[in-house]
Amino acid sequence: MTDVIQNAVSAAWSQLPDGVADAFSSDPESTLRDALGLKTVAVSTLDVVRQEGGACDGVSYLDDGVILYRPTQSRRQFFTLAHELGHWLVDQTDDVYDLLANQRESAKLLETVCDRIAQRLLLPAALIDSVLSGSPPAARHVTELMDASLASRPVCGIALASRLRGLGAVIISDPERAQVDYVSVRPDSVDGWPAVFPWTGQPIPPGHPIQQVRGDHPITRKSYWETPWGARADYYIGVVADGDRAIGVLSDRDLWGSEQLHLDAEREFDRRPLGEVRCCGATRSVRGWPCATCGEQCCPTCGKCRCDRQAAREVRCTMCGCQYLPHLVTGGVCVDCR
Repeated sequence: MTDVIQNAVSAAWSQLPDGVADAFSSDPESTLRDALGLKTVAVSTLDVVRQEGGACDGVSYLDDGVILYRPTQSRRQFFTLAHELGHWLVDQTDDVYDLLANQRESAKLLETVCDRIAQRLLLPAALIDSVLSGSPPAARHVTELMDASLASRPVCGIALASRLRGLGAVIISDPERAQVDYVSVRPDSVDGWPAVFPWTGQPIPPGHPIQQVRGDHPITRKSYWETPWGARADYYIGVVADGDRAIGVLSDRDLWGSEQLHLDAEREFDRRPLGEVRCCGATRSVRGWPCATCGEQCCPTCGKCRCDRQAAREVRCTMCGCQYLPHLVTGGVCVDCR
């Protein structure tokens, strides 16, 4: 799947005229208008909502060369414009549609491709290389990437996480609410997802360094992460304060030379299979043990597998007392008793 997405991004990116990517990273609207002849229109509300997802507030009318977007007080609107440019680039070649046509959830994959294009437009690889300057990714690099670009904190976090060596994560948190606002996790290239890692919306463990960082006093040391149910694992961590937010980088190795002695316990990884669940108005990738009957993982929202959902829809026949799907029962009597 990763190869399909990357190949689709490369195919779409090849349609971008020379010099446009550099121009877009500093002035998105003017570049869309002057270099590509596209019209951008700011609207307070969007009548059309993209059902397949995609992390943006916009929609494109490609035949007319028009991009509608919802303006924001933050940098989110730049990501929206970049995402819609991704749709325009995809439309310039049949290769992307051909690559995605035979994939499951091809419409959602298309949105993922456009998200990846948007990140690449706002944060060119050369800019990331320049900010890192050969040093390992650190929390301060998120703010430095923001200062050097039009990208938001989450986009900078994604870019930095992709440069981690080995297992790790970039966390953007709100210390006041003691909650993770956003996280980008880089799984281990061999063992995959760890059993303990942060995720968006998770409470920050009490007393954790990401809660303690203040002002111009960054924290770098061996620490940990803990789940709400008490599972805990060691990580090396670097944290900086950025206004009303704290930015942390977790790593399974001491990237910053913060400790002299490295006695690291063996890490536990999540060996549960990954599956796709359609339920509660969304399609999600879910890691867990599948139901022995239907072979599907349980929905993370309602906790039901496919056979649970089917059982919840069934009604009881008033004559025989058996359960049937609604279309097999008329007036309270099942098809077998009629």
